[in-house]
Amino acid sequence: MRALVPLLLLSACASSFPKLDLAALPKSADFPDAKHLVLLDEEHVRFEPGKDGKAQAVITERWRAKVLKPTDLPGLTVFYDSEFTEVVSLAGRSLSPEGVEKPLDVSKAFDRPSIDSSVLFSSTRVRSVGAPAVPVGGVFETEVTTRQRDVEPWVLRHVFAADVPVVQSRVVVDVPTGWKLRWSGQSLDGPVTFEPKREELAGGYTRFVFEEKNVPAPLSESAAPPLFLRARRLALRLDAWTENGIARQAPESPEALSRWRWDRYRERAELTPELEAASREVLQGVADEPAAKAKALYEYVCRRIQYCAVEVGYGGWIPHAAKDVHAQRWGDCKDKATYLHALLKAAGIDSSPTVIYSHQGWPRPFELPSLGANFNHVILAVHLPQGTVYADPTTRAVPFGALPWNDAEATVLEVSEKGTPLKQTAPSRAEDNVEKHRLELTLDPHGDAAGRFVIESTGDHATGVKMRAIEGTGRLEQWATDRLWLKSAEVTKVSLDKAEDFGAGSIVSGEVKARRVFARGLGTTGLLRVTEFLDANHVVLAEDRSTPWAARFRSTRETEVVLTLPAGVQPSALPQDTVITSPFGEYALRWKLDGGRLLVTRRFRLDQRVIEVKDVKASRAFHHQVNLAEYAPVVLRFEGAAR
Repeated sequence: MRALVPLLLLSACASSFPKLDLAALPKSADFPDAKHLVLLDEEHVRFEPGKDGKAQAVITERWRAKVLKPTDLPGLTVFYDSEFTEVVSLAGRSLSPEGVEKPLDVSKAFDRPSIDSSVLFSSTRVRSVGAPAVPVGGVFETEVTTRQRDVEPWVLRHVFAADVPVVQSRVVVDVPTGWKLRWSGQSLDGPVTFEPKREELAGGYTRFVFEEKNVPAPLSESAAPPLFLRARRLALRLDAWTENGIARQAPESPEALSRWRWDRYRERAELTPELEAASREVLQGVADEPAAKAKALYEYVCRRIQYCAVEVGYGGWIPHAAKDVHAQRWGDCKDKATYLHALLKAAGIDSSPTVIYSHQGWPRPFELPSLGANFNHVILAVHLPQGTVYADPTTRAVPFGALPWNDAEATVLEVSEKGTPLKQTAPSRAEDNVEKHRLELTLDPHGDAAGRFVIESTGDHATGVKMRAIEGTGRLEQWATDRLWLKSAEVTKVSLDKAEDFGAGSIVSGEVKARRVFARGLGTTGLLRVTEFLDANHVVLAEDRSTPWAARFRSTRETEVVLTLPAGVQPSALPQDTVITSPFGEYALRWKLDGGRLLVTRRFRLDQRVIEVKDVKASRAFHHQVNLAEYAPVVLRFEGAAR
């Protein structure tokens, strides 16, 4: 966590808002779909020697927006780390459509820790002031100046877009002559080459200007990449500089960054008699085989160490000592990985702490070899005779040898003495992530049903079940109702029959009722369609979709339904069995009559996790075939049955 500091005394007088010609600004008619418009989004960075000779960066962020329709604007907000950053000044103002200026009262700024419930203590903070009510045609602008006292871990990231149209977005960087910058650009389509304007300034400085104009607002689409991945974006840092006459160099490659981190991690994993004793105790009775030992130690760390983060300054990147984690029984991801690394070392098993970007379905590409870029999580690479196994001891419900879905397909950097190149974790596999629902339902003549269900899950499907068993079950009936693929269902009884934290799978079972499983007609017939009593296991994308779509992981979903029909009810000819294959996956639907029972089996395997825009049309055609199969009815004939 980050250390709390006294409220900073801020000055508003350093701002210099320009005089604006409001009549020349864009009009509502120019952007009929936007509620407001970003006129300027600018970051101005000046690298310079500080009073102590150390390099520092002074960053001024300017933001200006015009209101086009009645709306609430974002306020002035600055996130900072009190160990590294000084907030120099805050300022803001609003302009009415007639040009009347009203300064923002920054004395009302609220300074608080910027942490979540898993963080015990952190030096990361946020200072904010709410935006005033600005009428249509008015303008609101803010200016924040901060001083970065340590440039080594700092990376400027700028996204040339917002969730509304942007007229001008730019980064201006002033750097002393002889100091060097390094930058990289990315977009959804891959690397971007930025060619900034360059200007020599008085006083021995060079200015670089990166700029984008007239950036449209992105469309809002489900399961789309986040804005910072979709837009053109810049990552920039100081690459080479001098401090008190001594040349300094940031890591020039991933391998150099790996070595830099190793120097910090090595001493934190130093073995002590207590750690060696703990490793021996855990491994009592465990087979004398590296994989078995690694598995036992992994499960021990997952269970024994409660996740809790304390991140002050460089503590956001450098772990606590393994001996302290062992004594305190808590730590964050890097602490748990370092602790496991030490216990494995005591057992004679080689491993490497490994940094990774834990994502939400969209792995993040590598930007710059810098401490403050690319990664937000730490796992462990365990080097076994049969090969390297990546393990995430932060989790408590993933067996050794597997990773949670948010660690899959991600770029990783193993920390080692000699330096390691970038690698990538394996993608998820549909055959490892299986969820199967079995329903045995008895139908009454009105179409309602009651019976039992069983949900069997493996892989990422099972993780949520196991975590619920670990953290507390709560209202299981509602949870199971929401999870079950049966429409209009109400789970009345449920139990977690199998939910071991490191087991391969989980089993949930119980009793359920459902309404209108089939539609009863006015005469002597009824219609039974899969689409009307089971939830769909697939997503049909919009024809005009403009961004890729992503599932969290590849998976297989199977449904088996046994319907006991009411007395006197007979189905007509059953629909033909359907099997549909495509690059996106495979779908199968089968019907079978067994005396007075109707058996329905459905299977959907998702093989392609990400659907690119160019594949949307083919994906829609595949899912259209699936929909047709699920809409095909079974006609139920009532022969003297009660109505």
